[in-house]
Amino acid sequence: MNVFSLFGKKRLKEEHVAQVFVSTINGLAEESFPVLKEYLNEVPELKCSPEIKDHQLEWFLYIVFSANLYHLKDHFDVEQHNRMRILVIDEFIASIQGRSHDQALGQINMYEDYLSGLDRSQNEGLGKIMALAIFQKYGLNECQVDHFQRMNQPNPTIIKAISEITDHFIWNWADLLGNYKLVA
Repeated sequence: MNVFSLFGKKRLKEEHVAQVFVSTINGLAEESFPVLKEYLNEVPELKCSPEIKDHQLEWFLYIVFSANLYHLKDHFDVEQHNRMRILVIDEFIASIQGRSHDQALGQINMYEDYLSGLDRSQNEGLGKIMALAIFQKYGLNECQVDHFQRMNQPNPTIIKAISEITDHFIWNWADLLGNYKLVA
């Protein structure tokens, strides 16, 4: 017998979950970017290297964060979604150095709108949406072989490989919410 069924789910404060969510996403993105950068700079299916630099981590961080922020709507009712969104955004903005609140919020909104547009046009999973965003943001089309470059379409092999990487950056809300109840 499940203990949770006897006493209900253990409660977690939304604020605490927002802090853990942001620090986990940030840490994962920062630790993984060098590997992703190296992979993208050496993809054999590209005719030249995109020469992604260390300072371009911020683009990746915004893609990963905004995709997960966009994903919140799939797991919460409107009221809790709005609270979690505010808590998560505030926590993320506090974690960014060198940007004002308004600048960071503008970037978040821009990336989230961009990912939302990709989602509507591609009707794919979140991992693939992030992969397409990475492909476009880092200018990989300019490095593709002529066939794919002329079509202005990503090489499916490259997108599949990036998607397999980005799938690991999607927060597992279903698991968390299956075991815990978030409270304000």
